[in-house]
Amino acid sequence: MIIKSLSRATKSFEALYKYLTRDSKSLLGGFNLYSNVYDKDSVVKEFFENARFLKKAKGKNYLYHEIISLNKNNLSLKEQSNILSDLVTKYISLRAENHLVFTALHTDKKHTHIHLMISSNEIEGTKRVRLSKKDFSNIQKELEQYANSIYPQLGQTKHYNKDLKKIKSKKEQLILDLENLFKKSKFQEDFLQTAKKLGLEFYVRGKNVGVIYDGKKYRLKTLGLLELYEKAVANLESKKASNTKEEKVDSNQNEAKIHKRREEMKKARAKKYKEAKEKS
Repeated sequence: MIIKSLSRATKSFEALYKYLTRDSKSLLGGFNLYSNVYDKDSVVKEFFENARFLKKAKGKNYLYHEIISLNKNNLSLKEQSNILSDLVTKYISLRAENHLVFTALHTDKKHTHIHLMISSNEIEGTKRVRLSKKDFSNIQKELEQYANSIYPQLGQTKHYNKDLKKIKSKKEQLILDLENLFKKSKFQEDFLQTAKKLGLEFYVRGKNVGVIYDGKKYRLKTLGLLELYEKAVANLESKKASNTKEEKVDSNQNEAKIHKRREEMKKARAKKYKEAKEKS
């Protein structure tokens, strides 16, 4: 698996959209977008409107064009597409969770790959978010480890983990995924959705709390994660209880705004689908 990132210092949203959709067979997708991803004008307008929150600065980035490509394999195009769709969701959660993202999956070459157009700022953010080489390298490593653990049928790779003595075992990867889940989940909905994507099912048997992964049970205490789990649960329950109180200030205000936007986006799409169905 190869992950590349190219920056653009111009508002070339339309040009990149056209390039990514030059093949009519491309499967399009979006994250944090209200727009129908197949509607070019709508998608481009949304990126432009979000870019207006940025201060004008010569030579500063407005967007990123990134590519995730699978190595040559014997899987069907459908299976490769499903795997890439999951990998890009995982990648965005690590790389650009609160940014506008447009994706185009291509199967026209030997290696199935997916293109991403990512806004340089978060939703209505006034600052550009730039990853250091070290941060980007860590994301590449983590995504590769995730792919090696969850999709062994792709064949294990070490493009970004050459410094490791060996690819993490299934148990080691499970511990890493659980640590990220407990530390990074900001809302109960995020926690549940991420756990589902990772194929995790939690259970409680008396005083024992554990997780079922790939048909096998693991106790959190045995994994050394019980305390971290309890802190995460307490934090999520606290945030849930405080939702009815006044909005939090500074960074917490931005988190609430982004969460609200996502909910509005879901309702808007549901309304469009209902209207289209009634017309038909």
